Amino acid sequence: MSGLSSTEIRQLVREALRELLPAVRSSPATGGGGSLLSRLRSALVEPKPAPVEIRIETAGDLNTFARDLLQAQEDVRTGVLSGKIQFGLASRAGGTASVAASATPRSPHQISKGVVTEIMVTEIGKSHDRLLIGKGVVVTPLARDRAREVKLEIVRDRS
Repeated sequence: MSGLSSTEIRQLVREALRELLPAVRSSPATGGGGSLLSRLRSALVEPKPAPVEIRIETAGDLNTFARDLLQAQEDVRTGVLSGKIQFGLASRAGGTASVAASATPRSPHQISKGVVTEIMVTEIGKSHDRLLIGKGVVVTPLARDRAREVKLEIVRDRS
């Protein structure tokens, strides 16, 4: 093998993903919700939870918002679930009418299917101390390393 350290390998993987992900984000599959998705992604990189203002005045606005959230990438959805991304209702004057409470319990987080990545572990570790994973869930080696770093216990559900 080449003698690269795990830190160097991680950095190379991150750089490769940064190069590839912008093309995925600009995909037309996001429809007219691109501005919301970009605001969600911006909120994800902020050092502390920041509210993303949304305007919901009609049932159509609510449906559009829900569709945009469902089309978001996994890291954005994890940010919403962990409380890193919070929402505020934009008032007609442009201010925030209400902001979600920032208190998140340090309780187990559960994932029943899919893949657990390093980014997901980082976000989940901010608000939880235990991750319960289902039988078929795959945990990447980088995610296991990150879990040790953020002191997130990963427990597989045997039932």
